[in-house]
Amino acid sequence: MFDYKTDETLEEIGRGFLRKIGLEHAVRPDMLTIIMKIKGFDGGFNYRRVPDAQLPNAEAHWFSDDRELTMRESIFVGIQRDEPRPRFTVAHEISHYALGHKGFLNRSTNQMHKNISSSLVKHQESEANRLAAILLAPEHLVPEDATAEQIETKFGLSITASLLRKEEIDRIRRRRRGELRPLPESVREFLRQAKREGMTIRTNLDD
Repeated sequence: MFDYKTDETLEEIGRGFLRKIGLEHAVRPDMLTIIMKIKGFDGGFNYRRVPDAQLPNAEAHWFSDDRELTMRESIFVGIQRDEPRPRFTVAHEISHYALGHKGFLNRSTNQMHKNISSSLVKHQESEANRLAAILLAPEHLVPEDATAEQIETKFGLSITASLLRKEEIDRIRRRRRGELRPLPESVREFLRQAKREGMTIRTNLDD
């Protein structure tokens, strides 16, 4: 069995990592700044950029033995332009480092390669994806009631990643306040109709 980390645990890891490199309260730092901060903290950490053709099946990778983050030249150009996908790609590889994952790990672009990955690698890739979103949009810096679109704009995530991040943050904040998850609107409408038909409904529908 793998050590599945809760949302709260990963938030603590992410915030602790950002604190360690002096970026705990920085909103949307550029990725090269993050890399340089890591190098300043850990002299053994390295990164390099290579022609895209040298990484045909991945946009970037982390190799723990060499303690090196390698990225395609197009990804390097993308983070200089502050583009969401390259930012997330690099944050994903940095997350492998922050989590202490071992081995040769990458954000593969080849579906067949993904399908044959071991269970451990799949677990590590999923965990790195979760932490990457946290490093880019830490819960403690996301305003209350922020929409996915506001998260996208403020923190430089894609809209898809922003939607998922909003769900995670809302879930954490509900648990912190001891609140139940809101009922889906389809369920609420079903209960409203049942109430109109004379059934006793104890659920608060806020109508």
